[in-house]
Amino acid sequence: MAAQLLTEPVIRAIDANGLAVGGAKLFFFLSGTTVQASAYTTAALSAAHPNPLVADSGGLFPPVYLDPAVTYRLQLKTGGGVLIEDVDPVSFGAPAEASPAEVNAGVAGGKYVSPAGLAGWTGVAAALGYAPLNKAGDTATGLNLIAAAVPAVNAAGFLGLPVVTLNATADLTPAHNGRMVRHSDGGAHTWSLPPMASGGWVLATAIALRNVGSGVVTIARGSGVALRKGGSSVDADVALTQWGFAVLTLEDPDAWVAQGSGLS
Repeated sequence: MAAQLLTEPVIRAIDANGLAVGGAKLFFFLSGTTVQASAYTTAALSAAHPNPLVADSGGLFPPVYLDPAVTYRLQLKTGGGVLIEDVDPVSFGAPAEASPAEVNAGVAGGKYVSPAGLAGWTGVAAALGYAPLNKAGDTATGLNLIAAAVPAVNAAGFLGLPVVTLNATADLTPAHNGRMVRHSDGGAHTWSLPPMASGGWVLATAIALRNVGSGVVTIARGSGVALRKGGSSVDADVALTQWGFAVLTLEDPDAWVAQGSGLS
């Protein structure tokens, strides 16, 4: 690291009234001690200043360069030796990099996090709840989503019909939205549609139904729920027979339409 030009705590010695202190003395020590340390006339650190360094009649000191490898203690005194200021430590070394634990605890003052460190910090994704594709302010362009051979049911950008097997009498729920609920059992079962107030449905919910089992699946209406087959005004439960396929759509509050084959 290059040598640092000292600009603080003093360039010109002044007293408590803001007046210049002619002939003031600036002492350089190792931090925490009165052991003298060298300050230099140039950035090359080849020539040391006198210690103490004496200001001119206007209290002005010549340029002072400090060794970045040294932590200093600086004392400013009048020409008669009266202490004006004692500053310890004074250091221009590179700041340390903060660890994830320090950042999480809020105790990383004076430290930094490098881009490489941030990129490798798994705590970012944990804190966000997802792995960001782009940094803040970026415009997402040219991003391709490639579905896995067996994609997760909530995979981003997946537009297929994840298959959920349901060989039981049960309520259909919003968790079935955008999926194929598949029956493959020989026993008869009932899948019920609860009302929006208790079922948590949102309009435009769409659920695909498939029955490959020999048992009939009855789609039953919950309290206050209407269910009509496409092309019919009849509000009634419907049955999905073996090899049948249908789509349920919530078109209005508590009003479902079923369209497909194998419905009765």
